[in-house]
Amino acid sequence: MAKENKSAPKKGQKKGVKKAGKAKGKKKWVPIFAPKSFDGIPLGETHVENADSAVGKSITANLMNLTGDMRKQGVEIRFDVVKVQEGKAYCAVTGYELLPSMMKRIVRRGRSKVSDSFIVRTATGRLVRIKPIIITANHASGGACTAMRLATRQRIKQLIKSMSFDRLVQDLINFKVQRAVKDEVNKTHPVKGVEIKACFLLPEGTSEKREIREDSREEDFVEVKEASPETENEKESLKSDDEGDDAAGDGEKADDASDDVIKEETDAASGEDDAKEEKA
Repeated sequence: MAKENKSAPKKGQKKGVKKAGKAKGKKKWVPIFAPKSFDGIPLGETHVENADSAVGKSITANLMNLTGDMRKQGVEIRFDVVKVQEGKAYCAVTGYELLPSMMKRIVRRGRSKVSDSFIVRTATGRLVRIKPIIITANHASGGACTAMRLATRQRIKQLIKSMSFDRLVQDLINFKVQRAVKDEVNKTHPVKGVEIKACFLLPEGTSEKREIREDSREEDFVEVKEASPETENEKESLKSDDEGDDAAGDGEKADDASDDVIKEETDAASGEDDAKEEKA
């Protein structure tokens, strides 16, 4: 009885032909940098074969590490790589999110939590998913919660339609949006606080090919320095001091001039006395 040859090729398989694998290239580290709104600070590195393949990768960073402010450790910022230049990857801001630990701290017993999630459009036409949360000072009825939810939607849409997503994230970090919403909702029911649980920039394109693009405007980052009352008072005090110094200087000049006049008169009088004595 003939034995089966296990090394023989199977049906449909050529003898001595091996399946070729994909050649692996040598990977390298590509540095990732934040956008201009975060001063272009380095965020980290990614290990890729080709630098261009870093486009589309996401990275998250704690806001405390980005700003150096310990009070902002409950917030995470999401970045997506949108371009690669000279072997360096540059990101765009694509998300803002509160950490779960932060959410547990703001919710207390005896208060109502009003949550919502909706899509708004920025000034540049981009779609943004935003999830606000309202914490009331005491228990609120169902009708009051509905009124607060509608007021929140209207106020947020009014704010976001005049700014880009980058500007929106900066205003969230500085608590401008939350403060504006709280002032509006307080007219309906006493509110303890307003937070934005999450805010994400939605990708563009079709379902087959969706991509994240940067949403920022140059005019959003033109710094307009407004003088504070303390600065104005300091300027006025400095101005008055300068005027006082000028007046004192003028007074000293006048005193010097009068001293010169008195000296000239004294010299003239002494000259006359000397002349009289010579005649005598």
